[in-house]
Amino acid sequence: MKTMQAAIWYGAGRENFRLETIEKPSPQSGEVLIEVKKCFFCAMHARAVLVGHAKHTPPVIFGRMFAGEVIAVGKDLNHIKEGMRVTVNPEKPCGECFYCQKEEFGHCLNPIKLKTGAMAEYVCIPPSLVHNIFELPSSIPYEFGAYTETLACILQGMDLSNITFSDCIIIIGDGGVGLTFAQLARLRGATKIIVAGKHDDSLQQALALGAYLTVNVMKESLHEVVMAETGNYGADVVIEAVGSAQTYEESLQLLRSGGTAVGFGGTPPGTKFKGDPNLIHYRSLKIYGSYRYTSHHFRQAIELICTKSIDLDSIITHEIPFSNLTKEGVDIHNQPNCRALVIDF
Repeated sequence: MKTMQAAIWYGAGRENFRLETIEKPSPQSGEVLIEVKKCFFCAMHARAVLVGHAKHTPPVIFGRMFAGEVIAVGKDLNHIKEGMRVTVNPEKPCGECFYCQKEEFGHCLNPIKLKTGAMAEYVCIPPSLVHNIFELPSSIPYEFGAYTETLACILQGMDLSNITFSDCIIIIGDGGVGLTFAQLARLRGATKIIVAGKHDDSLQQALALGAYLTVNVMKESLHEVVMAETGNYGADVVIEAVGSAQTYEESLQLLRSGGTAVGFGGTPPGTKFKGDPNLIHYRSLKIYGSYRYTSHHFRQAIELICTKSIDLDSIITHEIPFSNLTKEGVDIHNQPNCRALVIDF
């Protein structure tokens, strides 16, 4: 039996995230075997290790955001070749459930997914997802290709925000996601992009990426700055990219009448926040949650990455060898200066 190393999550607790030897998959007819080169370890993974995750039942091999090299192709496949540098959209809607019938594919109840993720040396793509394999140009590093799914999720948030020319946008969160939102808001035509966070180095980077203004919330009041910049009306759009009760509550207070709030940040299980119904009612606020993405967003993300339309060098700040992931991944990810952590195989 051929074997490989995989990082397996057995539930909350650092001791339950372990590197183990398991059987290496062998591609059957219509399947594709990929040697993983890069895979992201994100906030969701860190939360799962520390406190668990409501949407995942252990044991799980995480890793949807990855890129690698095709090393074996099953029978009856002509468009995929060994040696191709690729990334993969790791799911597709079933096309039959309640939400698919309403064409709300991001909420599909029975999405077709990878059986195991890419926090392993190899990942096997089933026939049902082979057409979700996308070739990467040689000029695009594997880590950029691995960022595609994250970018697809952010693009859905952008669509919900309905950002347009001359809008005032507040992005709460100066991590990799917040800085990506800032770049996309600039591409959409927003002129007054204000990024709020706690890290001076990231806020300085936000200015370099096109932000109009930054606010270190440890040193000044975001509410006061926003009101001063908008004539006390509030922002057109607020994007929450932190994932805390405090920032979700604050998002609504920063909006103008008729403004739009997009809740992008995931929170730990059981998180609650206080909201004022009169604020929502009398100001006619539009409030959206943004989770997952569609195949259209994934293709848009590929195009943005392959044309180098966004700067990912400033987003991907940290790298960890796969052999050290289960021991050091959470601590590195949670460092204040880590915007995005990629696993190197």
